[in-house]
Amino acid sequence: MATIESLFRKRLVICVGAGGVGKTTTAAALALAGALRRRRTAVITVDPARRLKDALGLDGLSMEPQSVAVDSVHFDALALDTKRTFDALIERFAPNPAVSARILANRLYQELSNELAGSAEYMAMEKLHELLHLHRYQVLVVDTPPSAHARDLLAAPNRVTNLLASRAVSLLQAPAALLSGAPSSVARVALFPLLKALQRWTGLHLLHDLADLAAGFEHMIEGFHTRAEEVSRLLRAPSTAFVLVTTPEPHTVETAISFHRELTDGGFPVAGIVANRVLAFPRLDEETVPTAAWDERLRSKLLRNYRELQELSQRDRRTLRKLQGETGAPLLAVVPAVTVAPTTLAGLERFARLLL
Repeated sequence: MATIESLFRKRLVICVGAGGVGKTTTAAALALAGALRRRRTAVITVDPARRLKDALGLDGLSMEPQSVAVDSVHFDALALDTKRTFDALIERFAPNPAVSARILANRLYQELSNELAGSAEYMAMEKLHELLHLHRYQVLVVDTPPSAHARDLLAAPNRVTNLLASRAVSLLQAPAALLSGAPSSVARVALFPLLKALQRWTGLHLLHDLADLAAGFEHMIEGFHTRAEEVSRLLRAPSTAFVLVTTPEPHTVETAISFHRELTDGGFPVAGIVANRVLAFPRLDEETVPTAAWDERLRSKLLRNYRELQELSQRDRRTLRKLQGETGAPLLAVVPAVTVAPTTLAGLERFARLLL
């Protein structure tokens, strides 16, 4: 039977879920929970909120592992820097330092490397690939970007590689082809002034920079492609576990069901579900509550509030039953709703122990 403990026998644990469900906090807490079980763990966060940085006691999370100590245990935390990871990838796959320097200095590359669709997802996969091959950690927990669909995350390596290898990029190596390839003389006449106008507006030597950037990538496509295939195999390996993080609200449960379907259809191993912010108010026998001495208005208001919380608790139970029924995935942990997100290491430790 899958349990939270079983996650700590995996090398790679990937938390996926909709935005706002506490995925980043859950990932950090899982890393701490692993450390409490005496495993060498690290968490990669993508966009840690200020309160999580405060909780970790780290003002400036960076690409370099930073140790987070809790009592007698510790784990490492890293924050993904898409631009720096992309730069490192260019330096690794460039055929020589001159090509690497040319791409890194290209003004279009500097603008696009942070904004290219899928680049954050690609770099998250790239960084975990690098860390796994260092064999520094027994368990690596990854907090994924808040992608609208799991497929956006998992297809990112191939999508970026395919883009770099596409005919569109090949055309950019010879900017004149943009004009010669226009379907008519009218189109060529219209395209030329448009490109010149873009050049004036952006202040860039647009055609030259495009050609230079495309040519620089020409000799690196194979390296990117090989890396994307390795990451794809890694994500489907038995040593990898995907964890669906969700709250019990109906719309986030529907998203979790959709994520599960996409993951299983793609052959990715889903270990189970962590349900966050779950209400669990039991039925109350109002006759037995010793409220006789209370002010009647206060008593009435408190009991009404409790009944509302009880109804929400019933809704949470129903939606989680639906989630389990439609996915068949085990409920690894249920974290009760708390009014304050962890803002200290002590708070993060309480969260971690709720997972165990």
